[in-house]
Amino acid sequence: MADPVLSVTNLTIRERNGHILVRDVTLAVPRGGVLTLIGETGSGKSLIAQAVFGLLPPGLEASGQIMLAGRPPIAAGDSRALSGLWREQIMLIPQEPSLALDPTMKIRRQMALAGLDDEAVDPALAAFDLPVHSVDLYPFALSGGMAQRVLVASALGVGAPIIVADEPTKGLDAERVTQAIATLRQLAAAGRSLLVITHDRHMAEALPGTLAIIREGVIVERGDSARVLAAPESDYGRTWLEADPRHWSRSARCCDMSDLALSAHGLAFGWPGAPLLFKGLDLHLPRRSILAISGASGGGKSTLADILLGLRRPLAGSVEWAGADIVADPSAIRRFRQRYQKLHQDPIQSFVPHLSLARQFTALESVKTGLSVARALPPLLERLKVKPDLMDRLPREISGGEAQRLALARILLLDPTVIIADEPTSRLDPVVQRETMALLRQLVDDAGLGLVLISHDRALLRSVADDEIQLDAFKT
Repeated sequence: MADPVLSVTNLTIRERNGHILVRDVTLAVPRGGVLTLIGETGSGKSLIAQAVFGLLPPGLEASGQIMLAGRPPIAAGDSRALSGLWREQIMLIPQEPSLALDPTMKIRRQMALAGLDDEAVDPALAAFDLPVHSVDLYPFALSGGMAQRVLVASALGVGAPIIVADEPTKGLDAERVTQAIATLRQLAAAGRSLLVITHDRHMAEALPGTLAIIREGVIVERGDSARVLAAPESDYGRTWLEADPRHWSRSARCCDMSDLALSAHGLAFGWPGAPLLFKGLDLHLPRRSILAISGASGGGKSTLADILLGLRRPLAGSVEWAGADIVADPSAIRRFRQRYQKLHQDPIQSFVPHLSLARQFTALESVKTGLSVARALPPLLERLKVKPDLMDRLPREISGGEAQRLALARILLLDPTVIIADEPTSRLDPVVQRETMALLRQLVDDAGLGLVLISHDRALLRSVADDEIQLDAFKT
């Protein structure tokens, strides 16, 4: 490759016990070009991005070299030297917005620190359909998709010639995915160099340049993006493409509406001073069924999930658990809480940051009578394709996809009646996504669960859901 602006040479990432997570990876990003990296969940994609910035989690060590054009090579383990390149030379759009946005600072101030002056902020927001008042909010008031759009919009104001985007379309609806892709293409056309890590086949197809496929920490295939996606040579490349939800068989089931796990009637909600997100919303979730909820990013899907779980009170309407209206009688929430669980959009934030995952799972024995985590967890981890040695780590030391599967395992140990899953596969590669949804479908059928599935992926929803609600239809 002529004139690479970013080179990663012989990068190896290992745990202190010697276990290798990424092995001898060599990548090159051309000046003004795009390198797209895809691969299975937990294969090391995000670790490569973190290594480039000197941001590997504690307990991991890197060897190899990182080189930016016109600069001497830097040892991959030299985090201080790598951090000196931030903003001026290289910028990261991270996978988890919650880890990139300062929770104590309003969005306008954070965008200004990223390099956007006051005159540039409104156009940047408009480019991603973010409301003007978004700049006056703190990050916790944004949906996951809105936070992700803020990060991509902020990249417009940073002068760094190299941008590393780790899952930049995670949590975005189809329209916003198209906008994000257009922005990345504009950045490349303006001479920026991009390393894009993604699970999104649409993004991989839309970006020009080179595509690399990683599995179990090793690059198994690379080449021109169009060629690799049209005719991958590796077995995993073919499996990855075949796992696209557009290829799944469509769900077609009948449900017993007399046996409801969850129902709601006449729901309405809106934030003070803003139009209602929805009103007059009814839904019914029978046991052994999947109800899909779709809608625009920032349109109230996660808020609706919180209302259904008794975590937020609606402006109007009722929510029934096992026949009890938890809006009229909040004491019912305490009685049934264990059986009504949420699989969060940001799974790492659902774990206690300073405790090992093993300790957090063992703590479930004090919540559920008769539960033996030592007996029940191993087969569940095997079904979810989670390595048992991850249990010895802290939450920040695992990938987003690994955290999502572990969060699901924790919920399943509680034997729930209803799971409300907010973008449950947005951090999973297509292969693990298909396997996870197949497992959820099996659990719904065999254990009599009710599953509320929130997603932007309409192809996935059509393939697995028994019924669907489009939240946009209930706007005022």
